[in-house]
Amino acid sequence: MATLRASPRADEATECRHTAGPFHTGSYIRQMLATALFFALGIIASPAFWILHTIAGRRVPARVGQKLVRGLFRIYVSGVNALGMLRVGVRGFETLREMRGTVIVSNHPALLDAFLLVAHLPPTACVMRADLLRNPAMCGSALLAGYVTNDSGPAFVRQGIERIRSGGNLLVFPEGTRTLNRPLNRFKHGFAMVATHAQAAVQTVVIEYHGTHLSKGVSLFKPAAIPMHFTLRTGDRFIPGPDESPRELSRRVESWFRAELETPSPDR
Repeated sequence: MATLRASPRADEATECRHTAGPFHTGSYIRQMLATALFFALGIIASPAFWILHTIAGRRVPARVGQKLVRGLFRIYVSGVNALGMLRVGVRGFETLREMRGTVIVSNHPALLDAFLLVAHLPPTACVMRADLLRNPAMCGSALLAGYVTNDSGPAFVRQGIERIRSGGNLLVFPEGTRTLNRPLNRFKHGFAMVATHAQAAVQTVVIEYHGTHLSKGVSLFKPAAIPMHFTLRTGDRFIPGPDESPRELSRRVESWFRAELETPSPDR
């Protein structure tokens, strides 16, 4: 498989390959159905989850909420797959089934990344943008699952450490947003602060996606080249060194991701 970023000319060729071609009405209808399915499930499930969270509060453990959200995301991924919009390859996730107290980090090429990962990972708390708590299609799920917001650095680190020390897992996209400069945006150090303070392992997951639909700045309503092909694969596991700073750990993990995404591999 070719590298994600061999040169600007290669990037332009990739862009053309995924956006050029005739418009197909049937494909676009399926694309809009997939978009409608996202909002429909969110509008139905989010209020139900919000009511359950409001009524039951802490009597519903976050792990139970995470399992419910995982089930919802699996329904969505299965529906998009049934529409012919999506093909997902998964490698190595069977080794993560019993994972506990781990910071999971991944690159973030497209809007579906969190849905795909949560659908395949063991129960996990996501780090999400604070403004998503005002999104009616997302807020109920986030509250019930005990997701962590990234609006405040100290609060995020404190909540992340609490999740880890209670035996939960924390999913972080260290780029902070979807990838703007492929193959990878510069990493933020929050995940490394959680890992070093909690002395938690950092499990890497690589998402390979070479399309443009659902990337940063691309409209949901722009015709997509379908099916979209994603590959999710587990990577190296990093243990913070005894004297390693969060910045050093962050740079070490970021360098590993860059090498994985920039270097062609015979089996990919």
